[in-house]
Amino acid sequence: MEGTGESHLKDAPTVKVFYDDQCEICQASVSWLRLLDRKGRAECVGIHPETVAPYPGLALDRCLQQLHVVDSRGKVLSGWRAVARLARLSPWTWWIGALGSAPPFSWLGRLAYEFVAKNRYAVSKCRGGACHASKPGDVRRRAALAPLWTCYSLGFLLRFPLSLAALVRSFWRHATLLWRTHGCRIDLLRGKLSLVFLNSSTCDVVSLLFGEQFLMILYDGVAIDPGSTRMRRALVRQLDCLPNGTIRAVAATHHHEEHSCNLNWLSTRLGAVPVYLGAETARILESPPIIPRIRRWMIGQPPALRQPFMILERFMPCASTQLEVIAAPGHCDDHIVFYDRAEKLLIAGDAFMGVYFSAPNPDVDSLKWIATLHRLMELEIEILVEGHGFVHTLRADVPDVPGLVARRHPREEIQEKLRFFEWLREQIESGLREGLPLRAVEVSCFPWGRSFAWEQFASDEMARLLSAGHWSRTELIRSFVRLPSDESVLPTVYQARFWRSNESD
Repeated sequence: MEGTGESHLKDAPTVKVFYDDQCEICQASVSWLRLLDRKGRAECVGIHPETVAPYPGLALDRCLQQLHVVDSRGKVLSGWRAVARLARLSPWTWWIGALGSAPPFSWLGRLAYEFVAKNRYAVSKCRGGACHASKPGDVRRRAALAPLWTCYSLGFLLRFPLSLAALVRSFWRHATLLWRTHGCRIDLLRGKLSLVFLNSSTCDVVSLLFGEQFLMILYDGVAIDPGSTRMRRALVRQLDCLPNGTIRAVAATHHHEEHSCNLNWLSTRLGAVPVYLGAETARILESPPIIPRIRRWMIGQPPALRQPFMILERFMPCASTQLEVIAAPGHCDDHIVFYDRAEKLLIAGDAFMGVYFSAPNPDVDSLKWIATLHRLMELEIEILVEGHGFVHTLRADVPDVPGLVARRHPREEIQEKLRFFEWLREQIESGLREGLPLRAVEVSCFPWGRSFAWEQFASDEMARLLSAGHWSRTELIRSFVRLPSDESVLPTVYQARFWRSNESD
C-alpha cells in the first residue's frame, strides 16, 4: 500500500488512464477525475488501436472490457485496482483508494467492477463515438436500450451538479453582458458599423436565461434586422440619439420576429426610406405565420409586410459601398447574409449562432446549414458579426468589448461549427442505421464526455420546458432527418414509459 500523506501526493508519478470514450459512465467519471486531479498527474486517453499500440502490456480487447492505468514505470493496473489507484491521486478521494485496496473492500469493489466489465458492450451501447473504436458489429448485436438509458441516467447523476454550476456561471455572464449593453450603441470601424442594442422587459428575460442579445446592426447607412414589436420603445430612444439622415435604408436577413417586425414601421418613421429583403423572406412576411405563444409573449408577432419594398438580388446598396447578398439557408430557408468584400466583413444574421447551437426551433434544416457553412468557408472573412450581437475578429481596429468581441479568427469559428454539425450528422445516420428511436439517437449526440453536452444541458432543458418543446435538442436531431412535408410533427418534450405485467396478481 502506498503512503498516506500530502508529501506522497506531491511525489506521485504521472499515470496514463486508458478508458472507453464511448461509454457515458466512463466519460462522466473521467470528467470528475480531471476536476479532482488539480495537479494534472493523470493523462486520460481514449481507447483506440493507435493509442494502445505503443504499450506492449495493453491488449485492445481487454482495454475495452475494463479501465487500464499505466504509471511512469510502465506498471499496468486494470479494473478495480486501477480505480483505487486513481482515487489516491486526490486528497478528497484518497480514503476511497486506501480502503478499496484492502480486504474486504477490495473484494466488493472487484465484484462490482467485474459485473460491469462482463456487460461491457450492453452498458456502453457504443454511444458518443459512432462505434469507431472497435467491434461495432458486436456492439450493435449485443447492446440493448435498457442499459443505454441506465448508463445515460447514471452519467446524468454524475454530471448534474456540474451542469447546474455551469448554468449559474452562464447566468452571471449573461447578466453582466446585459448590464453592459443595455440601451447602448457601440460604434466600430470609425462609425461604419454600429451595434444598436434593443431591450424590453420580456426580451431581457431571454438575454438573461440564454445569452442572446437583441439589436439592430447599422452598417454604412443601412439598418439591418431592426428588431421586433416589443423593442419599439428602445428603438425610438436609439433613433433619437442618431443624427438625421444616418439611416438611408432598412433590410432583414430573414423573417424571424426579432429581425423583421419593424421593417415597415422604421421605414415610415424615417420618411419612407427603402426596405430591402430577400424574395422568400418577403413571401413569408406578406402573410406571416402565427408563431408559438412563448415567442409572441417574449418577442412579438410579426405584422404583415406592406408595400413598398424592394427584392434583393446580388447586391445591397449602402451609403458608400455595396454589400454582396449571399443565400444562407439552414437556420431557416429564407436566410441571407451580407458580405463586404473590401472590408472582409460578414453580417451573418443567425447563419452563425455560436459553435454549439443545440436547442433550435423547427425551422432549422441542418443539412442546408452545413452546405451554407461550406460556402462561407470560401469567403475571406476577418470580421464576423452575429445577428445577436457577438463579433468574432482578430483585427486590431475592433476594440475589445468584454463578453461581446471574441478574439478568434472567424474562419476557425466557422470551421469548428462545421465540424460539430458534420459529427452530429454522422452520429444521427449511425443511430438510424442501428434502428434506434429518436430519443436514443439524441442521447448519442450529447454524450456526457463532451463539454457542450453537460455545460448546456440545464440551459437546453430549461428552453425545452419554457417553450413546450419548441426549442429543444430533439429539434436539432430532427433538423437532420426532417422531410420537406414533415411540418405537422410536434416536438417531443419528454417520454414516460410504463410496464405492466401480463401475469395475474
